[in-house]
Amino acid sequence: MASADQTVDMTGIHCPACGTVTAGPYCHNCGFALEGRSSADDRWPQPGDRIDGDAALYLRGNLQCVGPGRRYLAEADDKARFEVYVAESAEVLADRAKAVAALGTYGLPARWTGRYGELHYAAVPLGEGTPVAEALARIIAERDHNEARVIVERWVLPLARCVADLHAEDKICGGLDPTEVLIDDQGRCRFRWPPTLHDRADTPLAPRRRRVHRGFSAPELYGRCGGGVGPRADVFFVGVLLYYGLARVAPMTEAGHSVDRLPAPHIYHADVPPELGAVARRAVSPVPERRYPDGEALLAALETALEVAELRRDTGRGPIGVDVGHELHIGVLKGQYAPQNQDDLFLAYHVDSSIGLFVVSDGVSISEFGSGDIASSCVRQEALNGWRLILDGHLAGDEPDDSVDVHDETLAGLGEPTPTLPLDFEGRCRFLASLLDQANRRIGQLVQQEIPHFPGQPEGIMAATAVTALLEGNRVTLSSIGDSRIYLIRDGHISQLSIDHDLATQLLRLGRPPTVARSFPAAGALIRCVGEFDKDPDHQLVPVPLQPEFLELMVMPGDTLLLCSDGIPDYGGYDEEDAEERMRQCVESAPGAPWAAFELMVLANRGGGGDNISCIVLRFHDDDRPRAS
Repeated sequence: MASADQTVDMTGIHCPACGTVTAGPYCHNCGFALEGRSSADDRWPQPGDRIDGDAALYLRGNLQCVGPGRRYLAEADDKARFEVYVAESAEVLADRAKAVAALGTYGLPARWTGRYGELHYAAVPLGEGTPVAEALARIIAERDHNEARVIVERWVLPLARCVADLHAEDKICGGLDPTEVLIDDQGRCRFRWPPTLHDRADTPLAPRRRRVHRGFSAPELYGRCGGGVGPRADVFFVGVLLYYGLARVAPMTEAGHSVDRLPAPHIYHADVPPELGAVARRAVSPVPERRYPDGEALLAALETALEVAELRRDTGRGPIGVDVGHELHIGVLKGQYAPQNQDDLFLAYHVDSSIGLFVVSDGVSISEFGSGDIASSCVRQEALNGWRLILDGHLAGDEPDDSVDVHDETLAGLGEPTPTLPLDFEGRCRFLASLLDQANRRIGQLVQQEIPHFPGQPEGIMAATAVTALLEGNRVTLSSIGDSRIYLIRDGHISQLSIDHDLATQLLRLGRPPTVARSFPAAGALIRCVGEFDKDPDHQLVPVPLQPEFLELMVMPGDTLLLCSDGIPDYGGYDEEDAEERMRQCVESAPGAPWAAFELMVLANRGGGGDNISCIVLRFHDDDRPRAS
């Protein structure tokens, strides 16, 4: 055993951070503090020292120590990793042993204890476990090469089971450290440093008994939200790890804020199963009462979401029943100062082929040339033209059919319809993109007819948002442009499938922190919509090819798709999260899709009705005989 009064020469020591052989107090390669011995620390071991016990251990680096004493990462001759905890008294080691025993199978007991001069130490084998903080760093570094379901099963589910087991024993942690939680290849969860467990009956915890880890701690651990710490704080820790793993983003300081919730994870990464994204967002709610009540409820929701995500992934093409409901309302307050309803919608469904087209469009309220109601009607007119192409059995033709007037034209006289859609996803996306581009072109033609020599800026032309669902059996192709919404509702959860095309969301996707993106001037301004143009030297409008988002989903019995304008989430509740929860309740408690659509309209009007309200509800069921409202 190395003597406590030995002077350690730092020359030739391997840096614990990067492994470079270096000299001096700092690594010359990465700058890691090697912490050479000072006279004040003569009695404490230092990185590079050797400690002898049942095996020779070489101290490779310091670890953060919560209690009295010091902690080190050590390595044996066979490369096995250990944690060495050194304290001034054996009683401190005994208290740590009690905390480890309280964790049961989730604790890491010491393999042996010993003396280091006048000090006492315990050597704890770390095995093959990887800290979840390190695992998260790997996930972020390899964000394009890992699958969401695998991430959840490998790293999140073991921790969720651990927290559920502790809560089942009426114990809570009240703040966890991601660097101290280890998960091995067998999916076993262990705590490298044992958290202090508290009786559930003793909650809420006093401030001095909280532990805060930036980016992973719930707002109440900072003293926010009333400061009452209970099982929901542990739920938040598991949820935020789930969130970061799905989004493949680094921990955010905004996770501890009590005002705005974290953005939807699919903003950052497209490969987020909606079921898992919905669980993550509920678990990391800044309002404790909106989270799962304990780890057992979170684990049940997580396991159900994984099961549904796997089932959806493996679901093949087949028939499915659909119940359809829709509403279009001016909004009780909006109608008092703007008598024109600027929302519009189109819905059509062919029963025999199970093919349908559903569109919701929201006209932009402020424009210098034209108006939002005309812009949204252009989207509806082109949706009708697109539906006629589907019924005709071909999807050729890039130019809009200006002979169609939706007020007079009907689908009669087309003969026996034989609806067809492109077989591949890319083809269906091209069809939906063409529909929107034609609506864009139609808007330009209407403006140009009124103003042949266009004098102003193209940004002032009337515009509209659009969300679209192209249904064929149980396969639905979705598109969105602007800030209207598409939601999936299932199993008591609601998940936004669309991405808002506003400035704040664009800044988030470019890597700006949520607080910066949300506080940016004109953060809510649309950056994509139907109604985008350039102007040539002859003052003629040139339509810009639109850039909608696309998604394909295999729907299953029990799913409900909601297409709506922002008038519902903006006025459906106290904030966006509360509105979405109320929307979910309206849909799931309604006896059918038409009732659900009506209740959503009433919900937004009760919240003020300050915007136009439009929605289409598609509820899927086992019966292959569709019912339309």
